[in-house]
Amino acid sequence: MLKPIPSFIYSRANQIFMILFVPVFALVFINIYRPLDLYNAENNFLINRGISPEMSSQLIALMLVASGMAIATISRLIMRVYVKRQTMTYLGYIVWMLGEIGTMATAYTLAAVVIGTEKSVPELFRNSFVKTTLIVVIPYVACYIYFIWQENRRELRELRKQIDRDETVLQKAYIQILDEKGEMRLSVRRENLVMIESADNYVCVHYLSEQKIKKTMVRNTLNRVAEHLQGTRIVRCHRSYMINLDHAQILHRDKEGIFIELGIEGIPHIPISKTYADNVREWI
Repeated sequence: MLKPIPSFIYSRANQIFMILFVPVFALVFINIYRPLDLYNAENNFLINRGISPEMSSQLIALMLVASGMAIATISRLIMRVYVKRQTMTYLGYIVWMLGEIGTMATAYTLAAVVIGTEKSVPELFRNSFVKTTLIVVIPYVACYIYFIWQENRRELRELRKQIDRDETVLQKAYIQILDEKGEMRLSVRRENLVMIESADNYVCVHYLSEQKIKKTMVRNTLNRVAEHLQGTRIVRCHRSYMINLDHAQILHRDKEGIFIELGIEGIPHIPISKTYADNVREWI
């Protein structure tokens, strides 16, 4: 009971929703069951002024709801100030709700005394408190269930977004090499993939594992692999080679053409052909 109540329960949006929803429910409830003693005085001041009993009942119901709404609004405004300075516990929230109900019951008791009734003030207050509790608790509980449901939906949406973000990050962190049937044959962390070399109807994937270069043959063409990896840092630089630009260190030209050095032992200088020069232009 001393555990702090979730902040979404008394958030501004939820408090406004409750202030608007509870009076509507109370108005319907009061009109159907007429639970308060204000209806027991048939010769009340409204009827004595020529207003029909039916209209009198409607006006009394509206006055009850308006007064309850005013009390609830003031209470929630005070609560917002309180929760900024103090932690609201479940026990504290229940006591606060009882205070609201007690204030409403007091207002209804005073109204019944003014209108006129044969019951004593203690009896009026007791009846008003019990009946006000019945009127208010049902919509309060309904609101709390709705708030919890909304919060669970929000958390579920956030969880799904986080999962989507994690999957996106994971997909970007790993490079998948597919075979000619589109089935994944190799998944390598992006920074560990060094280069991919064409070998007839196969591709030879060079990657780092335990600081050593390893190779894996996958049955597929370099063209198809290049299409699959389009948009990544693994780019085609030659009809026979794809390189990971993250490993590119040196670009040099000699009489045989332009070459790029990856600075990894065991990996030769990779030629860059004019056809694919634009693919490495970003790195240059």
